Amino acid sequence: MKKSVLDIMNHEYLLTNGLGGYSFGTVDGTNCRKYHGLYCVSDNPPVERFHLISKMVVSVVVGENVYPFVYENVTGVPKTESNLTAFTHKGILQRRFHEPTIGADLKEQIALAYGSNHLAAKYKLSLPETLVHRSDVKIKFELLVNFRDHHETITPELEKYTAVFNEDNQMAVISDQQHTVYAQFISEESISYRCPLSLTAESYYPIETERGYPDMEAHIIAVEGIIKPKSNTVTFELRVNTTSDFSSLSEIHESRTNRYDQLMKNAGAESEVLKQLVQASDDFIVYRKTTGKKTIIAGYPWFTDWGRDTMISIPGLTLETGRYEEALEMIEGFLQMAYKGIIPNNFPDEGQAPMYNTSDGTLWLFHAMYKYMMKTNHLGALEKVYPKLVEIIDFHVNGTINDIYMDQDGLLSTGNETTQLTWMDVKVNGWVVTPRHGKAVEINALWYNALQIMAAFSAMLSNGEEHKYLELSARTKKAFNEQFWNEAGQNLYDLIIDGEAYDIPRPNMIFAVSLPFSVLNLDKHKAVVDYVMKHFKTPYGLRTLRMEDENFQPIYTGDLLSRDGAYHRGTVWAWLMGPYLEAHYKTYKDLSYLQSALKEWMMHLENGVIGSLSEVFDATEPFNQKGCSAQAWSVAEAIRIWKIANND
Repeated sequence: MKKSVLDIMNHEYLLTNGLGGYSFGTVDGTNCRKYHGLYCVSDNPPVERFHLISKMVVSVVVGENVYPFVYENVTGVPKTESNLTAFTHKGILQRRFHEPTIGADLKEQIALAYGSNHLAAKYKLSLPETLVHRSDVKIKFELLVNFRDHHETITPELEKYTAVFNEDNQMAVISDQQHTVYAQFISEESISYRCPLSLTAESYYPIETERGYPDMEAHIIAVEGIIKPKSNTVTFELRVNTTSDFSSLSEIHESRTNRYDQLMKNAGAESEVLKQLVQASDDFIVYRKTTGKKTIIAGYPWFTDWGRDTMISIPGLTLETGRYEEALEMIEGFLQMAYKGIIPNNFPDEGQAPMYNTSDGTLWLFHAMYKYMMKTNHLGALEKVYPKLVEIIDFHVNGTINDIYMDQDGLLSTGNETTQLTWMDVKVNGWVVTPRHGKAVEINALWYNALQIMAAFSAMLSNGEEHKYLELSARTKKAFNEQFWNEAGQNLYDLIIDGEAYDIPRPNMIFAVSLPFSVLNLDKHKAVVDYVMKHFKTPYGLRTLRMEDENFQPIYTGDLLSRDGAYHRGTVWAWLMGPYLEAHYKTYKDLSYLQSALKEWMMHLENGVIGSLSEVFDATEPFNQKGCSAQAWSVAEAIRIWKIANND
């Protein structure tokens, strides 16, 4: 399993704890970006995340020579090969290494507990007989720490740290001025410990170079252990927590295995592809302390929970996996935070008040609630949320924050020249990269869908109110088909501002077909699906702009300004594959096409975070993955489409 450094950078693992915390790195343990680290916890779940433990370095020392199993990237000393020989991830991470120079092997297991900050890692070294009885051979391990915000790259200030080792319980207490980590070492071996509190050489993060961020930092060697091997096998275990309470690897493993089995049972997952997707889905569903309810992390490693992403992800991550109570929790949690008919769009990582800069997140909530009712027919839940849904519709009809209002023609107008309220939401240094204020095509598809859903909900509750929502939706549908259809292009306009339709085709038109209640006249469905297939489809998602467009950006790379300039101007988004494939299947009923496209899409499970799906991809071949390594709505849509393709 020898891999090049490029292969290693493109293959990562992710372990999560249901609180926003994670363990994240390349499959061989080389830290290639600032977010890579053995132990990152959330101070205010699921936000305010702090990188605490960078890694555990295990080496064999022979005389004056040190042979680590994992080599770090150091500027000027390019890493060309990995010692990794095997890698698996099913609840816990297991990997094997072979150090060829001395013929030593290492088996490493890492596990994060669910619902707490417990981490455990076990290390088993196998030495050749030629080394066992040599007096100059020893095993060395070093626990490297760097207590910092997980978005930062810094070399820590030594004077802020303390580390004390207690020989009685084999526990180190490591602190700075804000955090404390407790690390216990379990072994039948005789181990000599010390707490050097010294800096390592600087690590180099090549992915941060590519992204235009600081790319160097040192770490602190907080604990060093030395073992003189008495046999050819040496085993020890690391247990970590933010308190002095610990869990063993076997305890976490058993709990994780039981959880894995239950997740698969609830989801009805029997195929290996669906099992991978369901396991990945659990990474995103987390507890939010401020609401006391579950929410969805939009993507790892840097996103928090977003209203839009959560609502889009609910059907795939929760409803198609049998997690109905959590789905309702999420809907209720965002409804209780609604302000003037708008749910929060984003909870900042620093824990401040939520932001409400969205025109579609609230409309996606109606879609999520409708999908919930289709699965559960839980009238009690509907009765509880219905008054809030009525209030939201009223705010949209009469006008609310962010210049969101229903125009006289029944179409929804949102925002102004300075706002970014749709999912194409980039604004950098005052530059609105994709202006979409006014009447956007998918916003009005969602608006019609929400009005039809309200009519359906009214009928379910037999409250006699469905007629007013049907009347509103009829107005919306008439205006939509009159104003958005582009006869010359045989597609839909993406945007209408002050009565002027903008002929800049984007994949957003697909929602006029894919949603449960389609605003587009049936005779136009085929043309829209065909247009999207021809101009936007790739193996891993949809482009956000046609390649022929003068503003098309083929590669998503560089500093923030460069990346934001490409984010919605060509860059492929994986989650859009869901509505596209659903629209195609609704239109053509071609199951073989659906299954073939899904199979090609799922090939990405072997890249990026193994077993998960990335956020975005370059817009031209070879369609390299970019952005967040694991994205909630990418996984959610894959699960949803898998169920359609296999349960039709």
